[in-house]
Amino acid sequence: MRQTIFFAFLAFFLASMPAHAAVELPEEIVVGSVVYDDSEDRYLSPGMITVIRPEERKGEQRTLPDLLEEAPGLRIIRLQGRHGYAVASVRGSTSAQVAVYADGILMNLQSEPAVDLSAIPVDSIERIEIYRGYIPAKFGAQAMGGVINIVTKNPQKPETNLSVGFGSFGRFKGTLSHGFALGDGKFFGSFGYETYDGGFGYWNDNGTPYNYDEDYDARRRGNGFENMDLLLKWEDENWRARASWVRRNRDLALTAPGLDKPGEEQRPGALLGTDRWDISIGRTQTAGEVNWGWETFYTGQRKDYDSRRGSAPSQIGGSYVTRSEYETSRAGISLNANMSAGERHFLELLAEYSEERLDVEGDSLFEYLNGIEKYSMGDLNLNLQDTIVLDRSGSFLLTPSIRWHKQDDEGHFSWQAAVSKEFHKGWMVKSTFGTYARAPSMYERYGDGAFILPSEGDLRWETGTQFDVGVMWNGDIGGADSSVSVSAFWRDSKNLIEFDMENPRFGRYRNIAKAEVKGLEFEAALDWDRWNLSLTGTWLDGENRTPDDEGSVRFGGKTLPNRPEWSSSARLSRKIFDSSGMGRGVVFAEYQHTGENYADSSEKVLFDARNVWNIGVKYDMSDTTQIILGVDDIFNDADGWRMRPDSLNGPVRMLWYPVEGRTFYATVVMEF
Repeated sequence: MRQTIFFAFLAFFLASMPAHAAVELPEEIVVGSVVYDDSEDRYLSPGMITVIRPEERKGEQRTLPDLLEEAPGLRIIRLQGRHGYAVASVRGSTSAQVAVYADGILMNLQSEPAVDLSAIPVDSIERIEIYRGYIPAKFGAQAMGGVINIVTKNPQKPETNLSVGFGSFGRFKGTLSHGFALGDGKFFGSFGYETYDGGFGYWNDNGTPYNYDEDYDARRRGNGFENMDLLLKWEDENWRARASWVRRNRDLALTAPGLDKPGEEQRPGALLGTDRWDISIGRTQTAGEVNWGWETFYTGQRKDYDSRRGSAPSQIGGSYVTRSEYETSRAGISLNANMSAGERHFLELLAEYSEERLDVEGDSLFEYLNGIEKYSMGDLNLNLQDTIVLDRSGSFLLTPSIRWHKQDDEGHFSWQAAVSKEFHKGWMVKSTFGTYARAPSMYERYGDGAFILPSEGDLRWETGTQFDVGVMWNGDIGGADSSVSVSAFWRDSKNLIEFDMENPRFGRYRNIAKAEVKGLEFEAALDWDRWNLSLTGTWLDGENRTPDDEGSVRFGGKTLPNRPEWSSSARLSRKIFDSSGMGRGVVFAEYQHTGENYADSSEKVLFDARNVWNIGVKYDMSDTTQIILGVDDIFNDADGWRMRPDSLNGPVRMLWYPVEGRTFYATVVMEF
């Protein structure tokens, strides 16, 4: 609270200083412009930000996790292979600390705090904004790690796009979208369908890594999915309406060691079916000097888990787990406003309230786990942000903000402050400092009635403090239009809510962790007439500082699991020209490195480092048709990817969930 009073006093003091002259803030801050080019990305936030444009990768059959994996400071944690459940960690955070938005709708649920990114379709996305450190006031969620903001397409002229693609292991992907003028506004609609059988060959150690005589070549089974998605949106100068629906039917493949034996019947894994729909209506308007708006939103989700498949019982969860259903509904309203206050200040306010309800139905296991059938929870968020001009040119800005988050009967303040300064010749420095607080979700408190037990007592709120500083530069390198950024960050977190296995069958969430994370991020893009090069890199040092009952460090400062110390990516492309000098396409090569990372909090098991190379070509068959051909993991690195002990003792093991290696794909994209 003392920090809150300090920043309120600082803002008042700066406001009372005599102004040199009227100053215009960058347009993106003042009016919230929705049209950005590369040179404007740095103005989207007073903190560090990365913007990804999927249109530049169209036809390459990339998923949202694939694209996000190339961003600095962001780590994708895949729990069941490349196309399985995937969540994000930003700067060493937990996945529940990362807020994911799609067109202003929060994707995180109280019943599912970590967002499964593999279930979000990518073909209708215009850009992806990744906010690290400072979280702008327009996002209501208490995002300790960061925000992933997805903005879908909004064509400025009538257009129709059709994309059809095929790939290895039974993959098919098709998308149809159409945008046109409707009334005084613009309409955009998109439908997508994707299927994948997931059957690929791999080496199986039979679950006996000490005995090499029992190893055999296996083929992955029960590893497929079927996805469908629909997006409809309309907006004019004041009104906007949006509706989306996603269905994902996914095989929950069994862990692989000892299974998938040729000629033997395999016990089937479970089937997880998920339907989600989001609806929102909003309006923006101006009253005098104030721009303000409102938005109402509704989210519904139904998840059906069923392991009663085939003649043999499923192994997932043991003999108790057979069936469960989860129905979630969330409704809410948000109010936002912004205005210039004198010549030095630009104020932004967000007030948001939502109510979420979860209904659970299960088999006899539900009673066995002391499950709660129905519960609901309310969330209130209040955010106030001030952008203060500190010089005559408007290049030196201070952006303090204060947040109040209340969940049911408990509320917490947090605050942030950012300083940014533009210098001559394209240089900019940004630095942020602040605190965060996140409430435990319903899922973490009450379990899921299948594998997760209700918490013992009430969970405490997570809290944390973070600091970062970054340098950005735009200019010319060897004739290339270039942008480079380097940033350092630090975060201290307390009362982290982490999952703890009580036995091989069940677990529960506990306030067991204290963690400290520090690191460096690097990002660069160089664009010549014919060549384009992009580079990213991250160094991360995350320590688990969990105290035991005696107050000593339980894990002795051991590394946080699933957080590699080093990761990097590179993409080099060259434009193709015909004999007349007209551009006809592009060839590209990619490299991605993921360093060794621990699978557990005790530093006993390591995932090997991975080095993956991809190549591809895009060729314009005509003004309206493009064909894309590519090969991912051309050196089949996945074939040798293993787990091993962090010592000279013990065997090298196969992965619990192996991933496909070399993959071929072909896509045809048509625009009308």
